[in-house]
Amino acid sequence: MAARRPATLFALAVLLFGVVSSAAAVPRSAISFDPSQVDIQPDSSFSKVTIAGTRSVQTVGAPALPVEYVSFVIPAGVRVEDVLVSWTGELVLPGSHRVLPAQPEVPIGETPLRADPDPAIYGSDAPFPQSRVVYLGDGYLGGYHIASVAVYPLTYAPATGRLTLAREISVELELAPGPDRSTPRYRMTAASDELYRTVVEQLVVNPGDVAGKLAGVEVVEEMGPGGFLPRYTPSLEGSPVDYVIVTTEDFEPLLQELADWKTKKGVPTVVRTVSWIDANYPGGCDTAERIRFFLKDAYTSWGTTYVLLGGDTAQVPVRRAQTNYSLVDGIATDLYYSDLDGNWNGDGDHLFGEAYVSIAAPGDSTDLYPDVFVGRAPAATLVEFETFVDKTLAYEKEPDASFAGRDLFLAEVLFPTDWQPGQIIYQDGATIVEPVLPLLPPSIHYTRLYQNYTEYPGSYPLSRQAAIDSINAGYNIFAHVGHGNKDVIRCGQGEYITMQDVDALVNGQDKSGLGWMLNCSSTAIKSDCIGERFMGNPSGGASSIFGPTTLCFPSTAQDYFYEWFEFLYVSENGVPNQGVVCASCKIPFIAASFYDNSDRVTQLSFVLLGDPETRLWTGRPKNMVVTHPPAITLGPTDLLVAVSDPAAVEDALVCVVKDGEVYATGTTDASGEAVVSFSPRTTGTMTLTVTARDHYPVEDTFGVASTALPHLTLRAHGIDDDGIGWSDGNGNGR
Repeated sequence: MAARRPATLFALAVLLFGVVSSAAAVPRSAISFDPSQVDIQPDSSFSKVTIAGTRSVQTVGAPALPVEYVSFVIPAGVRVEDVLVSWTGELVLPGSHRVLPAQPEVPIGETPLRADPDPAIYGSDAPFPQSRVVYLGDGYLGGYHIASVAVYPLTYAPATGRLTLAREISVELELAPGPDRSTPRYRMTAASDELYRTVVEQLVVNPGDVAGKLAGVEVVEEMGPGGFLPRYTPSLEGSPVDYVIVTTEDFEPLLQELADWKTKKGVPTVVRTVSWIDANYPGGCDTAERIRFFLKDAYTSWGTTYVLLGGDTAQVPVRRAQTNYSLVDGIATDLYYSDLDGNWNGDGDHLFGEAYVSIAAPGDSTDLYPDVFVGRAPAATLVEFETFVDKTLAYEKEPDASFAGRDLFLAEVLFPTDWQPGQIIYQDGATIVEPVLPLLPPSIHYTRLYQNYTEYPGSYPLSRQAAIDSINAGYNIFAHVGHGNKDVIRCGQGEYITMQDVDALVNGQDKSGLGWMLNCSSTAIKSDCIGERFMGNPSGGASSIFGPTTLCFPSTAQDYFYEWFEFLYVSENGVPNQGVVCASCKIPFIAASFYDNSDRVTQLSFVLLGDPETRLWTGRPKNMVVTHPPAITLGPTDLLVAVSDPAAVEDALVCVVKDGEVYATGTTDASGEAVVSFSPRTTGTMTLTVTARDHYPVEDTFGVASTALPHLTLRAHGIDDDGIGWSDGNGNGR
């Protein structure tokens, strides 16, 4: 939430010093808080205390003081032995205050509850909290080891009503040797290596420690002779695979078309069937676990980064995670296929994904960090699969230009549920949307339809028909913040968009973007849900949906909403692939999700229906001009490719392919040029594909001709290591 935090409030200086073991440096962070940013407002008989950019204590009945989550990247083979804390510049804030106690999180549509102060805290002379820094736990994100703490800038003395601010808090993690609990990963492509480093650098306060390769991981810069030739089963032999699609035999040919496009543009992709996985991974308690075993193998040996679950839950099963929080009883979650570390049924009972309760009831060993980025194609028929592929390709390759530069926000009053103008508002969906708007680039045109529109100049009245008309006009991202269920989304009192309304949308495939659903159960994928209807409409709707499979807690989800837009539009070196964006909006709050609470429900419940690798548009697409030689000759080649729009286009991905012979990629530099090296063995035609952020892709071909000059060509090779004759080896063929 950095963009909401004034620069004077939270300045971080990370110093690395000392050695705990041969592998572990000690991270230290100095965190500064400005007293001018502490906001104290009356709330009934209490004082509501906030600091911009922080969250509030969530323990019901405890003083709702500001808390900041801080994460470090640490070496894999260590554990946090202790957290050393010191602070300076304590300042007692003026006045005596009765701090508002934390209130129960209530899902949209339920009556807000009021909790009284916890007498054990409010009746004590001891300050709250007892420590300014609390260690929360650790986990592994794509092999990177993340440790997190909660930092409390304010302490509260209930007996006197005194609030004390620490202007600077220093945190030092003492590390000791410990087990590496991550799923091993032995190789990945250079593109995947850069992606994971970028995601982790955005998260932690010591990004300088992220640089470089993960220990023991080979970063593959090029495919080598033969082009893209992966083994059918995940293996360190053959080519690495960035993207895996899991589907049924009936729909494999349709999704192979999508896989071919991904591979052609530089994201090597394979399709594997559920029946093949069931046959080749005989362990596991059910098909879902066997698919997860396969994905762990793909992650370990192929270096897989993206996963598409190609089908509805009858084709590719979903995992039900256990929770007893609030009114939620079990959550359909695809995070099961993304978090590949640990055992989702670590205690061996029939319940998966149980949260930590106590030492005696530690729950299952889930750390909730994504290891691969997962989306689902919620299709069950031939037409639905064709629609999914067509919409995905239309969004990536040929969207309407004006559509890609527009966002739409629909927001209801959340509490009271049946609000009428003139009534007191306890929570307005518009207050969730408004902080996001400054994050949008000036080039993005946005439209706001609010139920409480009179309070927000420039917004328009929200109604069912106004929302339908707006979606039909075509928006790259449309967000709904309001009431809903698996069958409808509400647009004001008595105004519902139904499944039939969604089926009748006509915005067209070239104007079908992502729908962000901050409502209840719109992506209840175990049922026929309205989110799936947006996806399944061949004449419009959406090409992807991000939303919850169960109840939504708006006071929690609003932070994820903000993070999503910040990561997409603001984050330096941000990654716009929608699976990464949807996972990254959750990551900052994982440390608050180890217990059964509204954060954990949000982590598990929000799923992406759509292609996880698809790159979201963040502005109107531009046309690229790509120049390259029209033909080359056999033998080693350094192909110079220049990309402009008309200015030089940096970081464009260039991929050249000749099936069975060449698969090579390169990235343009600041001058818009890339040199791609390869060596074709036969004459014929090669494809060249160029993609870049916020640019239409370019697909082209060039010829390979023979040459009159002598040249060497590798036709085949073998390994002789049987120890007979001139060879000296063990006969294993490696």
